[in-house]
Amino acid sequence: MTKLPENPELLKLYRNGFSDKEISEMFDVTVQAVNLRLQALGIKRAPFRTQAKEILEAAWPANETRRPEFIHLNRARDLYAFLRRQLGDTGLTRTQLVAAARFERLIRAHNAVLDLQPGTPGGPWVLLPREPSDERMVIRWPEDRDLPTGKLREALDLPPHSASLAAKFSPKTRSVESQ
Repeated sequence: MTKLPENPELLKLYRNGFSDKEISEMFDVTVQAVNLRLQALGIKRAPFRTQAKEILEAAWPANETRRPEFIHLNRARDLYAFLRRQLGDTGLTRTQLVAAARFERLIRAHNAVLDLQPGTPGGPWVLLPREPSDERMVIRWPEDRDLPTGKLREALDLPPHSASLAAKFSPKTRSVESQ
């Protein structure tokens, strides 16, 4: 068995969306060894919630944007549910799945991206027309911020329309239609 990398490298792998199992396979160690080290580094084990929050923090740091003051608003909650769904969270409630689908439908219907603009009319969460630089992302990524990589970056993208869950949720009944 080899040993785990130094803490900064391990944290980078975790923040880039690698699971404990994937990291353990990279370094030929047990999943428990990865889990214990991450716990010792203060990583709380709600991976999908944590990863979604890390994406939001990377885009809009709380200490600079006051993002936590606005997280209770519908568009923010829907974005958060969307990110968790994109990351593979199978523990979302029906309400959260509906919120994720609602967010996806909104972005598609307006061919837009979401941005955080505190203090602006119509803000703080505003829809902006999609630009080529947005690619398939659902938010306008700040130019002065590093994009996440790996699974965290992929979570920001609209899924192909055929793979979308948005079409499976009826906006009138707010329920999953049978497949």
